[in-house]
Amino acid sequence: MRKIYTFFTILMTLSLPAQTIYDFQNDQSMGGWVSGGGGITDANLSITPEGLEISWDGPGETSWTNGRKPKIKHDNANVDADNLKIFAISLHNTSGTVTRLRVLHFKGLNGSDPSNQAGSDTRYTSFDIPSSTDPQTVYYFDLTNVDWVNYNHSSETETDLDMDHIQIQLVTASPANGFLNSSGSLTIHKIEFLENIPSEPRIDYTFDNDSEGFIGQNGVSVSQSSGQLILNISETSPYPKLTQSGAYSVDADLYKYVTVYLSENNSTKSRMTFVSPLGGNQFVSADIAANTDSTQEVNFDLSALENWSGVINNFAFQIIEPSSVEGESPITSSGVAIIDRILFSTENPLSISDIDILDNFQIYPNPTRDVIYLKSSHSISSVSISDMLGQNIYNKQKNISSINVSNLSPGLYILKAYFVDGSQKKRKFIIK
Repeated sequence: MRKIYTFFTILMTLSLPAQTIYDFQNDQSMGGWVSGGGGITDANLSITPEGLEISWDGPGETSWTNGRKPKIKHDNANVDADNLKIFAISLHNTSGTVTRLRVLHFKGLNGSDPSNQAGSDTRYTSFDIPSSTDPQTVYYFDLTNVDWVNYNHSSETETDLDMDHIQIQLVTASPANGFLNSSGSLTIHKIEFLENIPSEPRIDYTFDNDSEGFIGQNGVSVSQSSGQLILNISETSPYPKLTQSGAYSVDADLYKYVTVYLSENNSTKSRMTFVSPLGGNQFVSADIAANTDSTQEVNFDLSALENWSGVINNFAFQIIEPSSVEGESPITSSGVAIIDRILFSTENPLSISDIDILDNFQIYPNPTRDVIYLKSSHSISSVSISDMLGQNIYNKQKNISSINVSNLSPGLYILKAYFVDGSQKKRKFIIK
């Protein structure tokens, strides 16, 4: 099944002799990639109809008893790192254990082989993924700020300025960069290095069908269900982060405000921060209520951010638990946060009537047995109800004040109301 992540556009770098696209599925070739080799990094590689399958034994089955960190590497990739700053990977994760990918490479102009055990000459970046994904799930990552530049190392026999030594490692997000403690496999369909992340404009993220390009980082695992984005936050990093991977973009010159609609925050996190990444991170923060299943609307005014301009497709949200001691890093803690919607707007949402609509919309009784009543000071244009599997089971295109739900099975449901001005709101309710 194809995810919403947009397939990357094929780009060729004419100035370099080797490809920057590794299409394992269509080419049925490893393209020069080999196992990382040695002790903890052993990986079994094979070409299947899906692409490059990386598999590994469980700990103790061969030589390493504490777990594994499977790795593949390329020693002559010939990537134009000065111009191709975006790493794109299309994969099918069937492991049940891999929740983080690490991309390792030479560090700057005087780097050495990233196999160097000291690690001092190696830079890496990482991003978190679900432990199980659909086939053809695509992720993008920006390598701009990790010394991703062309070089000619003293040990090289060639004279091309490029990035040759690249490694990809499979680990866990929690514990951070941890060992895999069971056998498994992951298949890579394609690897590509791009100038830009291909994306399409989107200002309203409702998560009706998928995660709409958002990925977790720093210990956040993201999943989607029934119009909600579920963030499972592990006790890994003090700065857990939700990042738009580049599938969608926002015109930052036009849209200066964003609202995050939290339906639950079952964690001790009490602050959310919007991260604008262009040319160096800039931030806007807002307090949120911790340990609550009440809905919250978290508003950010981005108009003062100097780097929130142009078209941006890699913005992010951090959810943190601030330390009670001034100057100390946030507290590392775990929990779950659920987002119903992320909406960018041209006007400050605190100054328009939409807030009144959202705050004054009620459904009752809840729980109920046979009838649920809707109360709002503004006209409703339509109502829909879906179950927790995302199946739509009720639609009414009119302004109504009550719904007969006696024919529905006991359980948890989501009601979505659409108002005449185009705004909308979700409410959960229970049928006993």
